[in-house]
Amino acid sequence: MKIVKIGRSSHNDVVINDDFVSSSHCQIIQDDRGNCTLIDTNSSNGTYVNGVRRQGEVHLSPSDMVRIGHTNLPWQNYFDSPVRNGMQRPQGGGQNYANKPDNFLAPAILCTIFLSLAFGIVSIVFASKVNKQWEAGDYDGAIESARKARTWFWVGLGVGLFRILVFLAMQ
Repeated sequence: MKIVKIGRSSHNDVVINDDFVSSSHCQIIQDDRGNCTLIDTNSSNGTYVNGVRRQGEVHLSPSDMVRIGHTNLPWQNYFDSPVRNGMQRPQGGGQNYANKPDNFLAPAILCTIFLSLAFGIVSIVFASKVNKQWEAGDYDGAIESARKARTWFWVGLGVGLFRILVFLAMQ
């Protein structure tokens, strides 16, 4: 059994810096079979599961979205095992959800500075979405944003190199 305590106070396992989160807001318990239960510990502003305020104990399924204060909790990431409630993380489209995808932010920034402003900015926009989507549990969205960031980086790289070659050929 594993218990993850969540709140604003530093004594919690997960500390959320949000004024609408109580010092000891809630806890999530994972039993030996992987079943997860959320318990609101009499928080001031409540705990929301899939947009509905819940009190007491709530059994969680892998697709449930948990929000406390203004913060969406990536609660599935708090446990070592990818199995929850006897199920694996959603596997839509055959994607691998074990690891967060590379956001391609550093190459996007370098592309913007040195090769192609327009395509580099588009790449940065998509790269900046990856972490937020992943933490919110939108795994498919994070993977798609990472793919788009990588694609626009390569387009910018190609256009930038082409422009350099044309410039050198005209010398």
